[in-house]
Amino acid sequence: MKFETMGFIGFQRFRSVLILFALAILAACSSQRSPDCNDPSVIAALEKNVNEIVESELSSEITEPTLLASARKVFQLHVEGVRTTSTDAASKKVTCTAILVASLSRSSATDDLQTSLRRLLENFPVADLVQTYGGELRSTIHFSAMNAGDNNALSVGISERNPLLHRLATLATRVSPASGLPLGVIPPNLFQLPDVAASTVLLDQMYGAPDKSKGCRLVSAGTGLYCMEIAHSAIKKTAGGKRLYAVATGRAINSAHVTPGLVEAFIVEDTGGQASLAAKSPRLQMGAWGEAPDNWKLKLLGAKDNWGWTAHEHYQQNGFSIDETIFLGQHDGSIHKLAQVPTDYDDTGNCEDKKCERSRSAFKTSVRIEPVSLNAAFYPLLVTVNGRYKGKQINSRTWKMVFDETKNQYVYPQGWPLVGLFE
Repeated sequence: MKFETMGFIGFQRFRSVLILFALAILAACSSQRSPDCNDPSVIAALEKNVNEIVESELSSEITEPTLLASARKVFQLHVEGVRTTSTDAASKKVTCTAILVASLSRSSATDDLQTSLRRLLENFPVADLVQTYGGELRSTIHFSAMNAGDNNALSVGISERNPLLHRLATLATRVSPASGLPLGVIPPNLFQLPDVAASTVLLDQMYGAPDKSKGCRLVSAGTGLYCMEIAHSAIKKTAGGKRLYAVATGRAINSAHVTPGLVEAFIVEDTGGQASLAAKSPRLQMGAWGEAPDNWKLKLLGAKDNWGWTAHEHYQQNGFSIDETIFLGQHDGSIHKLAQVPTDYDDTGNCEDKKCERSRSAFKTSVRIEPVSLNAAFYPLLVTVNGRYKGKQINSRTWKMVFDETKNQYVYPQGWPLVGLFE
């Protein structure tokens, strides 16, 4: 009996119908009758077709070879429950359905498969027609099989676009090339790496491989695109174990004077020899000229090893000069922007007449953390203000800002003299 190779044709995106021909299988099938969906030859051809489709999807969406190699390891595919739905004796064609199953590779999971899959899908939900079972994704697949002419070759074609196949390529891009793990999943051995290597791995897990054309790890925020890098990282030994504190900052690809930079902070903890992401911040836009503050320092913000960060942010335009201190810290499982305290402000350069000069502002402040209570989640901030604000002289005084747990931030005290400055 003779077999031939049928040409494989990649499907076109965003169309509802696929016409894909599988390679011929090396098994017997008769040209005298329609194929049987339960025939191992038909199932083998279908398996081959499905894997070629996914390979085509990955290759077209992921152009970086290292990332593509890692992405191929994320899912393992097979079909089950094949059954015949109709047979056309005249054309010797059979129509079938099956369940396409994509299993998350065990090498891609740091804990149980169900948890790893949930993490992977958090920001990339699959279509309604795709169901999740433990560490698997399942979807119905429709296909047809027929004998190709008189040469006894078998062709198998998928008759409609499958939502799972469409989503797999997108999910597979969420894999770190360094670890082979889904993005956002921290390698369990992170704390066994040198500090610099741990920071690099963290970048890979959060943002993926560097973009080949830009030479940096790209993320989007608002309407901008940013290159991300680690601005500060430190491993602290706490009563609860080791913790990695890291701040990543982003430089805008296209920037103007008012374009902010990007900041994202992370805390990774070591629990029983397993590293896990304890908290992260949202992507915070701050800074100017497309640059974020890069002078981050780790500070003890509260009792029981409650560490966070401070940085200075400066902005100058149209006669205004503003410098402020930013506080970032963890509360309720997330990292928040806790406070924005002005430290140096002058709008004199914006004045062109005597009236404006009489209402000008020019003041300086100093801010420090007051460790008052062994049980305080966040210590108060003591802010001393000197100068003029909106034409009024400020009597030198130290003000106390306390943390409001319902707002996840420090609040200005009653009588605060700089009301409306950042409102």
